[in-house]
Amino acid sequence: MGSVERHRQWGSVKACLHSGHRPARSALSLFAALVLLAPPLAAQDVAFQPRKGNELDSKLAGFLARGDAEVWTRDTVVASESLISGDLLVLEAQVRLSGSVAGDIYVVDGDLFLRPGARVTGDIVVLSGGYHGSGMATVEGDVLWRPAERYTVMPSGGGFEIHPVVDVPDVVDLHGLYGFEAPTYDRSSAVTAAWGVTLRAAAWAWQPTLELVGRYRSGQGEVEGTVRQFWHPGPVEFGIEAERITRTNEAWIRGGVSNSLSYLFLGDDFRDYYGADRVAFVLRGSGDRWWTPMFRVEWEDAWSRRAGDHFTFFGSDTVRENPPIDDGAAWSAALAVSADRSTGENGRLVGNVLLEGADSTLAGDFSYLLGEVSARWLTPGFGTHELDLFALVRGDLAGSLPGQRWTGFGGRATLPTYDVMTFRGPRVVYGHVGYAIPIEALTAGMLGAPGVFARVGTGRAWEDGQSSDWRVNLVGGLRFWVLEGGVAWDPDAGDVRGYAIFRFPGDL
Repeated sequence: MGSVERHRQWGSVKACLHSGHRPARSALSLFAALVLLAPPLAAQDVAFQPRKGNELDSKLAGFLARGDAEVWTRDTVVASESLISGDLLVLEAQVRLSGSVAGDIYVVDGDLFLRPGARVTGDIVVLSGGYHGSGMATVEGDVLWRPAERYTVMPSGGGFEIHPVVDVPDVVDLHGLYGFEAPTYDRSSAVTAAWGVTLRAAAWAWQPTLELVGRYRSGQGEVEGTVRQFWHPGPVEFGIEAERITRTNEAWIRGGVSNSLSYLFLGDDFRDYYGADRVAFVLRGSGDRWWTPMFRVEWEDAWSRRAGDHFTFFGSDTVRENPPIDDGAAWSAALAVSADRSTGENGRLVGNVLLEGADSTLAGDFSYLLGEVSARWLTPGFGTHELDLFALVRGDLAGSLPGQRWTGFGGRATLPTYDVMTFRGPRVVYGHVGYAIPIEALTAGMLGAPGVFARVGTGRAWEDGQSSDWRVNLVGGLRFWVLEGGVAWDPDAGDVRGYAIFRFPGDL
């Protein structure tokens, strides 16, 4: 708690370090001793006059009216062992949180970064700033992020005043690092380099956003692009998107970075691909709740992609074929609900329900009704242990599902005793139950502390009129932050196979 307390005491310096007085930072060392004696601010030292009828203003005013929040006005790093007992108000500062906050966090014109292991028992509200969450952090309340709602913080009489900005400037948000997104590498596209930007007309009604992304795929020698125009009238957002893109149905198995590393070093690409031109209208919830509904009408003209013989360090000389799809156009409508909710202490449930239909008698070349239910629950076991449950059920409910809607599994990421994508079809069921025990006494540098894990995975894939046996793997081994290695056993076939794989948080 020592480092946190020091930052809290230094908070009052911000009155001299407002954005309009940044040269004053050079004088910090001259009065550091005086600063260390300054008491932390209380919420009553922050003045704010809410606008009539403005919901966000009312929410902020209600929080300030409690009068018991700690006020931080200096960039702060909260260590994993630190606990903030009560509400926290951050003004014009960056907070990187690895510890716990037993209350609400309000950020005005600042940035909040949640690190793995962070825990917030209340709500998070970020106004006129940046919010960077983590899939390994826990937020028990709701998250409200309004970057386009502009507020300024001004020093006043030893405290601060918060003022809404009526004339809001437009916002230019470059993706990734200066617009460059993380590159990917796979057997179809080889290297994919992308640059993107999002433009927000924050002062306009409904705050329209325009997203532009360009991609170059070296293996195909092609340029692709995405254009998204959305409007945000309040609790919902809607818009249109048009793109030429290479798509996959296996993102649920591995993320882009870990899949790229697996292919580059091991020759394992856990995804299949197809090319598509698409235009879609999308209506969805704003995402402030733990569940988000979505409705989409889409036109897609799809074609098959081939796999190329690209460089790998330790992969096989034989490249797995990219399966062909049913080339053609489809008009489809989809309803979906996604969920992301904290469950108890350090637990997290992520799920999705999808219903998508197409009718060739109305438009397009295909008729089908696709249903999908997926869920993953990470929850504590005994002590610091972790229980991992995952299930995916996906298939054609009516009609004939085209190849571009098929998915599959098999290989190190799911059933290690089988080759990658051994099981693939229009109907797929896969699930696993895993248990991990961290060994906190051991560390391996940047890899962190290892964990011992055991997992039972099972699944089947089949077409209409066919039957298939359930395949089972019993897996156990060691797991680091980015690496997993172990031994898998197929009790039916009697096969035993050792394996190693790149594995990032969020991967199966």
